[in-house]
Amino acid sequence: MKPGVILKRSLLLALILALLGLVQVKSTRAAEPDPKTYWNVDDVRPGMKGKGRTVMVGTKLEEFDAEVLGVMKGVTPGRDMILCRLKGCNLEHAGIIQGMSGSPIYIDGKLLGAVAFAWEFAKDPIAGVTPFSQMVQYARSSDRQLAAEGAEGREVHAFHFDADGIANGLSGMDAAISKPVAVSGAGLAGMKPIATPVAATGFSPRALAILADGLSPIGLAPMAGGGATERIKKEEGERPLVPGAPLSIAMVTGDFDISGIGTVTHVEGDRVYGFGHPMMSLGACQFPLMTGYIHTVYPRASVSMKMGSPLKTVGVMDTDVSTGVAGRLGKGPDMLPMTVKVTSGRYSEPQTFRVNIVREPNLMPTLVMAVLSNAIDTEGELPSELTARLRAKIVIKGGQTIELDDAISGPRYSGPMGPQAMFGPVATIVSLLTRNPLAPIRIEGIEAQVEVARGRTTATVEAVRLASDRVEPGQTVKALVTVKPFKGDRETLTIAMKLPNDFPEGTYDLNICDMSSSIRRRFRNDPQLLEPRDTADLLKLVRAQVEVNRKSLSLHVQRPDKGLSVEGQALPNLPGSVRAVFSTSRQTPDPQIRADQVQTIETPWVIEGSQSMRFSVVRDSGVSLAGQR
Repeated sequence: MKPGVILKRSLLLALILALLGLVQVKSTRAAEPDPKTYWNVDDVRPGMKGKGRTVMVGTKLEEFDAEVLGVMKGVTPGRDMILCRLKGCNLEHAGIIQGMSGSPIYIDGKLLGAVAFAWEFAKDPIAGVTPFSQMVQYARSSDRQLAAEGAEGREVHAFHFDADGIANGLSGMDAAISKPVAVSGAGLAGMKPIATPVAATGFSPRALAILADGLSPIGLAPMAGGGATERIKKEEGERPLVPGAPLSIAMVTGDFDISGIGTVTHVEGDRVYGFGHPMMSLGACQFPLMTGYIHTVYPRASVSMKMGSPLKTVGVMDTDVSTGVAGRLGKGPDMLPMTVKVTSGRYSEPQTFRVNIVREPNLMPTLVMAVLSNAIDTEGELPSELTARLRAKIVIKGGQTIELDDAISGPRYSGPMGPQAMFGPVATIVSLLTRNPLAPIRIEGIEAQVEVARGRTTATVEAVRLASDRVEPGQTVKALVTVKPFKGDRETLTIAMKLPNDFPEGTYDLNICDMSSSIRRRFRNDPQLLEPRDTADLLKLVRAQVEVNRKSLSLHVQRPDKGLSVEGQALPNLPGSVRAVFSTSRQTPDPQIRADQVQTIETPWVIEGSQSMRFSVVRDSGVSLAGQR
């Protein structure tokens, strides 16, 4: 082929690609509202009057009057606020309403913005309105940031856990993971973003309290709710999202439901804008975008609220920024499936609950805890004295699993805080996996089973004695352990450990202990486990704690072998001279690695406490090897 022909074809191909690129850019921009259809903040003047739209009951759109009182520039960095006095829709009585967030206001047919802020205990229905121009601007910036972060990837760092923080198993490890940052709080002369009502359907007061602890600091207001009837779902569920319509953002769907209620500000093509303030300030996210139904408005002296229910998933909320939320109509988001099977007593029928939970790392631990706690509340209050068996299977992408099988009993698992103590390990595993700074870990599903029985089955370690305090290498150390069951007679358990034939002579500590002390010893002896550098290390850290349960009684004997953990790498069995070199060459000494020889037996009780004794290993102990068999 002639060079000229090749050049012409290359130019033609380049032109076609350029045109395709222009078409793509044009179609992308076409999804954004035309600036001519909404107001520039600088053109807004006090005294301008307009109309707003919202739903007070059902799905019927109603109009209210709005008068501009003024424009406040730079209320927070980069964002302005328009002050409006509202009138109509009984707002003079109810005031600004939780659930109105996002209600659009129009002046001369052009969109001004979204009702978003209110003053508690206000005498007049004066609202802070977020300019729609800034809602579009911040949503666009979030999209660009998400695309950039996806291309750049993420930097991986090591992180460290404290052995004392995990002394009680997984229950203390959550403190090492960052918490969500509060987005609400004191504002201009008491002005706050209108809290988003979060309707929790099928949740007990105790589970609602857990939700409130986790969600209230980030601007959400959990409350008991209920689902819409099948008639309402059938008649109203197919209504499209339009400006002023209820906008529901779900966090949990299925047999239990948790959904925030707000209002649609604008729809442009498949793009939906709402709220006028952040829901949780998450930036890029994936939540079910749902239609909603308003049952009534509940007037209150502080801030009234809409009581609503979600209807149908119609897309994904993918943006949660300082000026509002935005989503796209279409297929719903990818959710985490979770199944909980509960048996609440000898005569109770097992109940199975199935839910789907949003894959938002900052919310998943709280939502998992709330679902588990709620599942065991379905048959009423827990017994004052109980024993429970908890089994959980967490499936990770790639086929790996983490399985927990534990027995639970004792005073800390009864009363109002009992479920949080009971299910803390499961929620903490979820937190560790999803919020770790090492690499993304995807949980494919969670299956949990809980069997609750009346009565406390704990036993305290009271004393220990040895069959002989002098043992030869290759022989067996035999400990006789006295335990005191709760409201029962003392019993003696035997736990034995065979020493290796090359076990060095010397005096050693023998420790009989419960699960917490056993885990503490393991992590103090092997500190490298507390410094995971990749996902394999992280999974090893978690599994090290679920492989022992509370019914276990463990015998620990510390071996004389020593090593160091240097920059996360284990160097076991180092000679003393080498350890000294490492220690003197560093300002901060490297943690020592020791190894326990461990023997564990299962008991009928949840074991509590520990006891220690000393024994000697000698070549001629006076105890025959035959007598040890």
